[in-house]
Amino acid sequence: MKLKRIVTLLAVVALSCGGVYWYSERRAASADVSYRTAVAARGSLRSVIQATGTLSAEETVDVGTQISGTINDIYVDYNDKVAQGQLIAVMDDRTQQAEVDMARANVLSAKADLAKAKATLLKADRDLKRTRELIRKDLIARSELDADVASQSTASADVMAAQARVAQYEATLRKAEINLGYTKIYSPVDGVVVAKNVEKGQTVAASYQTPSIAEIARDLKQMQVEVNVDEADIGSVKVGQDAEFTVDAYADTTFSGKVTQVRISPSTSENVVSYTVIVKVANDEEKLMPGMTANVSLVVTEKKDVLLVPNAALRFRPVVSTEIAMGPPSRRGTVAVAETPGVYVLLGKKPAKIEVEKGISDGDRTEILSGLEEGARVLVGFNLQAEKKK
Repeated sequence: MKLKRIVTLLAVVALSCGGVYWYSERRAASADVSYRTAVAARGSLRSVIQATGTLSAEETVDVGTQISGTINDIYVDYNDKVAQGQLIAVMDDRTQQAEVDMARANVLSAKADLAKAKATLLKADRDLKRTRELIRKDLIARSELDADVASQSTASADVMAAQARVAQYEATLRKAEINLGYTKIYSPVDGVVVAKNVEKGQTVAASYQTPSIAEIARDLKQMQVEVNVDEADIGSVKVGQDAEFTVDAYADTTFSGKVTQVRISPSTSENVVSYTVIVKVANDEEKLMPGMTANVSLVVTEKKDVLLVPNAALRFRPVVSTEIAMGPPSRRGTVAVAETPGVYVLLGKKPAKIEVEKGISDGDRTEILSGLEEGARVLVGFNLQAEKKK
C-alpha cells in the first residue's frame, strides 16, 4: 500500500515538472531578440603598453669617505639643500694629522742628508781635481788618483740616493696631506639630501668599500621612471615615445614624460624576463618623490580622426534562433559564422555580417581601416525580452 502511494506521488511530481518545462519552452519560443548597437564614429585612438615602474632622481650621488675613522660632526639632514663644495661632515683627524707631521719630519731629515751628501761630493770633486794636477807634475803615485776617483763616484751616488729619499718622503707627505683632507667631506654637487647614512660619533671603515655618508639628488625638478616592460612588449618600445603615468599619492593627476632609454640588459624574476625603460619627467612642482610606484602607459601608436568601433562589435556573434538562445542550458548556444574579422549590422530585422580590416586597438575600441562606413550601427550585444502577457 505504501509502495503504491509513493509511485503515485512520483508520477504527480513528474507531470508537474513536465508542465513547467513545457510552459517554459512555450515562453522561450515566443520571446523576441532585440540587439544593442553602437555607432561607428571617427575619433582619436592610442595603442599603449601598460607597465609599472619606480620614480627616482635623474642623478643621485653617493657621497662617501675614503678613510676609516670616527664621524666628529655631520652638518646635513634629510631634505636639506646643499651647494657644491659645501662642508657636510668632519671626521676625527688626529691620526691623519700625526701622519702629516711625521712625513714632514722625514722630509726635513732627508733634505739634511741630501745637503750632507752634496757637501761630501763637493769635497770629493776638489780632492780629485787636486790629485790630477799632482799626477801631471809627477808628484804622487797613480794609485792615489784611483782612490780619489772611487771616493768621488761614491759621493755622487750618495747624492742621488739622498735625492731619491727626499722625493720619497715628499710623496709620503703629499699622501698624508690628502688623507688629512679626506677628514673633511664636501658636497660634490648642488642638490638635495635624500639619505643620511651616518650619525655623529659613528665609526666607519673603508677597508673593503667606501662607506656612504649621504646621498644627494642633483635636481628633483627633473626625475625619471624606471619602468619594467615585459619581453613580449619591449619590441614596440622606442626612444622618443610619449608616456603617461599616475601615482597613488595623486591618483587624479596624470603626469607626462618621454622614453629616453631602452636598456638591453634583461632582468629575470620567477622565470619572467623584463627590460628597463627610462622615462624622463618634469617635476616642477616637486610633487613626485623618489621611490614612488608609477602606473605607466607607454604610447606605442597614436592616430587621430580614424573610424572606430567598440571591441564588443568585433566579438559579437548572433544566435541561431530564439529557442537556442532561451532554451535550457543543454540547448543554449551561438554560431560563429566565420573567423575572419567582421562586424554585424541589421538588414531589416536580421543581423548581417560585414567583413572589415582592423587597425590598432586600445583594448576598448579598434580602428577600422576598410569595409565599414562612418555612422553605421554595429551590433554589440543582444537583449531577450519576454513577450508581454495579453
